[in-house]
Amino acid sequence: MRRVSQLFQPLITIPKNAKIKNTEITCKSQKHLLECGLVRPTSSGLFILLPLAQRSLKKLENITTTCIERTGAQRLALPKLTSAGLWEKTGRIEIGPELLKVEDRHGKKYLLAPTHEESIADLLADVGPLSYKQLPLLLYQIGEKYRDEHRPKHGVLRSREFVMLDAYGAHAAAACALQVYESVTVAYRRIFDILELPVHRVEAPTGDMGGSLSHEWQLKADVGEDSIDICPSCSHASLAGAEGERCKNCGTDMDTFNSIEVGHTFILGTKYSEALNANFVPNNGTAEPILMSCYGIGLTRLLAASLEALSDEKSMRWPKAIAPYSLIIIGPKEGSKEWQSHGWDKIAKLYDSITNIPNLMNDVLVDDRHNMTIGKRLMMAERMGYPTIVVCGKSILDSPPTYEIHDLTGTDVVTHSFTLDQLLQFLERNNDEYLKIRL
Repeated sequence: MRRVSQLFQPLITIPKNAKIKNTEITCKSQKHLLECGLVRPTSSGLFILLPLAQRSLKKLENITTTCIERTGAQRLALPKLTSAGLWEKTGRIEIGPELLKVEDRHGKKYLLAPTHEESIADLLADVGPLSYKQLPLLLYQIGEKYRDEHRPKHGVLRSREFVMLDAYGAHAAAACALQVYESVTVAYRRIFDILELPVHRVEAPTGDMGGSLSHEWQLKADVGEDSIDICPSCSHASLAGAEGERCKNCGTDMDTFNSIEVGHTFILGTKYSEALNANFVPNNGTAEPILMSCYGIGLTRLLAASLEALSDEKSMRWPKAIAPYSLIIIGPKEGSKEWQSHGWDKIAKLYDSITNIPNLMNDVLVDDRHNMTIGKRLMMAERMGYPTIVVCGKSILDSPPTYEIHDLTGTDVVTHSFTLDQLLQFLERNNDEYLKIRL
């Protein structure tokens, strides 16, 4: 049984305009994650992800892995230290001061990679030349990336170490690259649909990455450092100002919103494969550079961005799929009449009944701090944003006993009163609907 009293969740109270370990509190997600004991700063732009944040991040990783592997992608793990020589060959070593560079005892230079196009091209060159029959190939990883941000801000929204999905495609022809690109686009949409987040895919410049095609995936948020235009009529979106004031699809005036980039996709062409001799052999037998594509989703950023988009100033609201726990049970206060009727044994039986429901087995938490009032524990649970809160309150003395259910999955908190059978039916029905979304 998972109990609140056993969680490592160091709560803190941050006075207004205060700084915690050189971290300015600049947005809702940062404030909630710090105060509710999900992250802890160590220095500027660096954070410890505490157990509840890790649970959410693991759920997000599992969703991302499931969706990306439907495209045929295969997982690998590349070293975080990348030879600086590879970046010199592609001309990206001078990308700017954001690269974290190190040198070993032999004087060999490395960098902590913010992305791995060079490493993938070097790998394909090392095992190649590949046959055209081996293409297309899509490889991905999920792991830490590093960026020496000039001014880290907004907590894990813009930090110096972050967790990212990065995937890399190898193709024999432009049509093949575009086909894989569209299949990954479908996977991206699936991820954001599962999270029930209105993320917009917008055309974007290729910038320092290079290539022929690029799209950013932007989520509306007040604190966002980017801006997008959205048509109120047909929902078409673009980077702010990229298409003028009117929607190119229907002619309606566009509305402008702040947004957070949570993903990016590119068709890179041969920029990296040519520089690093990553070739394939077509059916005519003459080696050619591999056409490459790449795809990224900042998972720690997406976690914080979802909170930024859904939460208010007082409490967190999670996408149901990545809440640290899907449901929390709040029992009566110890010594009360309700406790005499519905004490620890019955709470344990309730827990067992709920965790028999598929997908809730390891996702239920019990607030066992029975020395505290129900009201105080309910307030804390609502601030944490657990999607479903089951309260064993005064109505537990009714015949038959009923439970108070607080449903936080919508815009407003919805309260129900259910008998045990009705409660289990409600949870099973919601779980079935959730599983349909995941399929």
